[in-house]
Amino acid sequence: MKLSKHARIRQQQRGIKDETIDLLFKYGKFKRQKGGTGVLVFPRKVKSSIEKKHLKIKNLKNAYAVITAKGKRITKKDADLITVGHRYK
Repeated sequence: MKLSKHARIRQQQRGIKDETIDLLFKYGKFKRQKGGTGVLVFPRKVKSSIEKKHLKIKNLKNAYAVITAKGKRITKKDADLITVGHRYK
């Protein structure tokens, strides 16, 4: 996974750990967007169980990652991370 300079800065500013990004790739749901990108978010059914398992990570269930969507399958090795953040809907 390549991390953009913007993503590195946002990750530090928003307090999102590398472990959170790893969990997004493992359990996250991918939603395609315009322009060849997509958003990784935790599915509603998985949020509570992930947060219980990883108590040390704060704001884990609201995290998201914007990545490039090159192919049909999204893997951590092929993805380029554009930015990360927390959802507040």
